[in-house]
Amino acid sequence: MNPQSSLAISVVLGLVVIWLLRNFVQRRISSGQTLFWLAPLLGAQLLVLFPQMIDRLSAVWGNLVPVSWITFVAIIFLIFYLLYLTVRINRYAKVVELARNVAYLEQRLRATEARCRELSERLARPE
Repeated sequence: MNPQSSLAISVVLGLVVIWLLRNFVQRRISSGQTLFWLAPLLGAQLLVLFPQMIDRLSAVWGNLVPVSWITFVAIIFLIFYLLYLTVRINRYAKVVELARNVAYLEQRLRATEARCRELSERLARPE
């Protein structure tokens, strides 16, 4: 990789890291999400700054072409990210179910209180 492309990729990665940290400070992204994305971005920055590491890692991995190794790692990372999001969505579904149950119970409680109030008013009136 020539120095110009390394510099361009490094600048883009740096801008993404700055954008990520800015959104974290503005509380648009949670700390877990920030760390989840910060780790691979900084790892990619390392690989861009030291491209010989890509060749060594691909030799250890057993591939002759570094691009296939990078693609495979990226796909594995995205699969784990999708699994992580699935777990979070499932957790939110449980919260929604609990909120529905609380709303239903609150509705029943208010109806029962109204019936009790009506009954106590009937008993309190002299006939």
